[in-house]
Amino acid sequence: MRRIVRSLAAFGLALALLPTAARAQTAAPATPAVLPDSEQVALSAFALSAEGIEMNGRFVRGNSSVAAGDTLRGPLVVMSGTAEVFGVVAGNVYALWGDVVIHDGADVYGSANAYRGRVILDGGRVRGSLSATPTDAAALAPAPAPMTRARALQLSAGWTAMSVIIGLLVLVLLSSNLEATARTLEQEFGRSFFAGVLGQLGFLPLLLFICVALAVTVVGILLIPFALVAAPIALAGFVTLGWLALALVSGRAILRAQSAGSSRADALRALTAGVVLLMLPWVIVSLITGTGTVAALAKLVAIAITWVAATAGLGAAVLSKAGTRQKRAPGASAPKLQGWQTPTPVAGVAAARRPIPARPGAAPK
Repeated sequence: MRRIVRSLAAFGLALALLPTAARAQTAAPATPAVLPDSEQVALSAFALSAEGIEMNGRFVRGNSSVAAGDTLRGPLVVMSGTAEVFGVVAGNVYALWGDVVIHDGADVYGSANAYRGRVILDGGRVRGSLSATPTDAAALAPAPAPMTRARALQLSAGWTAMSVIIGLLVLVLLSSNLEATARTLEQEFGRSFFAGVLGQLGFLPLLLFICVALAVTVVGILLIPFALVAAPIALAGFVTLGWLALALVSGRAILRAQSAGSSRADALRALTAGVVLLMLPWVIVSLITGTGTVAALAKLVAIAITWVAATAGLGAAVLSKAGTRQKRAPGASAPKLQGWQTPTPVAGVAAARRPIPARPGAAPK
């Protein structure tokens, strides 16, 4: 009897547990949890689906770009890379775990969006909105506006005017130093350039040697900060004096003015013409704005001309000791005295009055 009861109880318990086991087997193949930073989460952040993108736009893994002159219809989605746009996108641009860069000349008719990245405007145009998810103040980083032709011309004109003003001050206050440095450039340009190169290479070692020499004594240690400040200022002064001297020489060559005996107005005209001549390469660079080969070549030429002018000017300022060492021009030597001349100065010697003969019939005084 007891065995029958036990069998019935076991059978009833089995019947009671059967629906629970069935439900457990049915719930076993549940969808796994979605990772916080998964592809699905990134797409859902912008209400996108991989199937819809592949049908209507471009879906790329890795870096991708739309070339200048090309037009992409539909959205552009870049996964784990940078989306660079140089052309036209008739839709939205998305970068998942990457940046969106809209270059100069690009046009995006939709919005620019980045997930775990930045949206960078590099001169291009986005007609829609800019968004970065998660929102971060540093995520939306519009690049500075590219240098326009008008702005570059303004900078070149400003530097030219500033150089002319500095040259005028030097011409008024240090005209003899400027003339001596210019004379050194006229007579020894090659040597001045070589000295300028040595000066550039030896400036830092010389400054280090001065600091080490000053560190020997207590008073010298106190003078080290002064030397660290005074040395760059002195170098800038030498370079400025030499560059202005080269501008003066160049201006005189253009205007065909004489280096000696000219008035201050003639020197100012020559200095202005020389400054404009030396700044002309940068004006040309301002007119050729862009990143092409011609613009790069023009900038390289301007840098080379400026470096040569500054180097030769520095060497001339060093050789002339900032214009304090006066050096006569080859044709400016003192004239030789002739045999009948005497070195006795005649200045200050009163001339004897020549007697005037009396007129006939006049009474003597």
